Amino acid sequence: MRPNSRAPRSGLLLLFFLSGISGLIYQIAWVRQSIFTFGVSIYAYSTVIGAYMIGLALGSYLMGRRIDAHARPLRTYAALEVGIAALAALSPFLLGALHTIYPGLSNALPAGGFWLTLGRLAFSLAVLTPTTFLIGATLPVMSRIYATHGGRVGSDVGRLYLVNTAGAALGCVLTGLVFLRYLGARETIFLGAAINLFVAGGALALTRLAPARRAGDAASGARGAASGTGDAATDSAVAVGPSDAALPISAGALRYVAVAYGISGFIALGYEVVWARILYIHSSHAAYSFSLMLTVFLAGLALGGAGGSWVLRRKRATVRHFGAIQLALGLLAVLILHAFARLPALHLEDWFGGYTVAYEFLIAFVTLFPPTLLLGALFPVVGSLYTRERTQVVGLRIGRVNAFNTVGAIAGSLGAGFVLVPLLGLRNTTVALAVLNLALGAVALRFDRGGRRALRFAPAGAMVATLLAVAILPTGFYLGSYYTETDRLIFYKEGVETTVAVLEVPEDNFKISFVNGRDEVPTDRASMSAFRLLGHLPPLLRPGARNALVLSFGNGIATGTMNTHDIPVIDAVDLSPEMMEAAAVYSEENYDVLDSDRLRLHVEDGRNFLLRAEEPYDIISVDATHPANASSWALFTSEFYQLVESRLAEDGVFMQWIPIHGVREDDYRDILRTVWDIFPNMVLWSTGSTHSYVVATREPMSSVVMQSVLTRAAANPIVARDLGPPETIAGYVAMAEADLTDYIGRGPVITDNDAFFMPSRPAPE
Repeated sequence: MRPNSRAPRSGLLLLFFLSGISGLIYQIAWVRQSIFTFGVSIYAYSTVIGAYMIGLALGSYLMGRRIDAHARPLRTYAALEVGIAALAALSPFLLGALHTIYPGLSNALPAGGFWLTLGRLAFSLAVLTPTTFLIGATLPVMSRIYATHGGRVGSDVGRLYLVNTAGAALGCVLTGLVFLRYLGARETIFLGAAINLFVAGGALALTRLAPARRAGDAASGARGAASGTGDAATDSAVAVGPSDAALPISAGALRYVAVAYGISGFIALGYEVVWARILYIHSSHAAYSFSLMLTVFLAGLALGGAGGSWVLRRKRATVRHFGAIQLALGLLAVLILHAFARLPALHLEDWFGGYTVAYEFLIAFVTLFPPTLLLGALFPVVGSLYTRERTQVVGLRIGRVNAFNTVGAIAGSLGAGFVLVPLLGLRNTTVALAVLNLALGAVALRFDRGGRRALRFAPAGAMVATLLAVAILPTGFYLGSYYTETDRLIFYKEGVETTVAVLEVPEDNFKISFVNGRDEVPTDRASMSAFRLLGHLPPLLRPGARNALVLSFGNGIATGTMNTHDIPVIDAVDLSPEMMEAAAVYSEENYDVLDSDRLRLHVEDGRNFLLRAEEPYDIISVDATHPANASSWALFTSEFYQLVESRLAEDGVFMQWIPIHGVREDDYRDILRTVWDIFPNMVLWSTGSTHSYVVATREPMSSVVMQSVLTRAAANPIVARDLGPPETIAGYVAMAEADLTDYIGRGPVITDNDAFFMPSRPAPE
């Protein structure tokens, strides 16, 4: 390409920006669609993301080894975009096919979470890797096309990083807030594919303005890359300019930069895991919460990349720059913990009228944006150092170093989530990652012999400042929690997926759990009535039940209540093992259910458990969290209720808690209509406050059936104590079938493809 051809270069940046949009469209939509097969547990989520990133790493590495020898890389780029569009458009159908074969294959695997996780990874790799391989290949190819100026390689690849990451940020926020809500998951993926086809067409149009590089030049560059000539083997100082002169960097420093950037990927994704967990304490856990956080993260990376590129256009990159950024990151990561800890005192949610989109974006921006600027600045610096500003090897070296970073990111995501946080906790995991940053920075400065003498003391200074910042961090549970009454804390544990705290107010005989910062399982009178009805009503409707399934065990109050009816087998499912452990401090409320030999506990996503269940249940009870919650919305769709119906015995009873608070009335009606579409014999119950329940059987619940329920309730002393006399229980019936049908009216049912619940303050009456 002609170096002075400005129009094609700006066109390339636009194309790579659009490609970034489609990449994040796919990631978010694929995670959402994979929920229907794998569930929403952190293990399932991580295997999907792991498969996504493995494809990126392989594509970047393997294409980087070949692209420097291509005479027409722009055509190669167009072909990659067409391939991405085709494979992505097929992905909804492939995931749908996977949904049909997954239950049988997963049940054939040996028992244990490891084998199931391994199976999920294999399935995810089979479906997602071909597409993500091509997505990963686009960076070295576009770097080869765009970085045509010797001495400006770092600046050029930094620009590419800027526009692609900015596109990813835009794609992330649009997908999380707009596309999934108004288009649906499948159509959102098709939109991403259309964007890729547009990019491919634009790339082909630009080929007319970009004459081919001579084959001899390309082959020469490839031979030089393969043989090591012009690599770090030589260390001659050459001025930076438009020539293809190499930066003076030793072979040892070159290898260190590559390895250190891989470790930086580990640290960056480790921070993302920890920061996401802490931010969840302050958010609504809505379907868009993670998208907002990721958008800020990506925006910081993009602007950091822009800043790094701006600097490199004015001065030559050195290992000193890499080391200084690492030192600053380590210190800033600990300072960010102070920002988290002080968020509750600001009461920002009151300024915004609650947990709004604007509020969640602001807290993510305040806490995540500063460190991600530094993370983003690393890429152009590393690109400049590792290519040594030589355009002949730009594809090879950008592909290689990007692959190293992506592999580190995979390890960081898994290592932080599954190992470091459970072992060290959120606070200490951040400190450990910060120490890694400081170590990388200290070693980098030792390679920079030409640096200023004062920089020799920079690592020690950064370490002392970091230790001081750690020393004055708050020591209470839930860093940055709104609930800091540690004298009332009777249980606390940070696990792989959830951080659970239980507080007790003995004088009021009151307990409450906080799961990732959200209040759950309060023992006030209204909540206890809700738990008791969930436990007692299904066995009263189905006396002599042989087995029961409780989805969302929580702290076991509803399950313990059901257990008083001598049901031989009760399978209880919950995502959080920490909540199951915390059930021990609710022993009075849950009737010591953990000691029951009839109880079988399962740490699993409820929908995934149902998908793989083989035996029908006489009772299925669902006490999922709020439908607007990012981990529960999939338990309020037509496909879920069809799954429940397929696992319910012929004379079985299905009961589900449906909140009234924080739900738009249209959404509330849609949920009821969706249940009614599968279970037309449905009655709506309510114990008052914000608690309502759908109760469904295959036969209509006639007055004779209801009278039998009340008679059995009156004869059971535990039921009478928990729920009151028969007339009180009868008063819990809110709408029988005829009135309920009138209230629901005509309208849509909620499907997996279009389910999207926005939190809302007004509640239906």
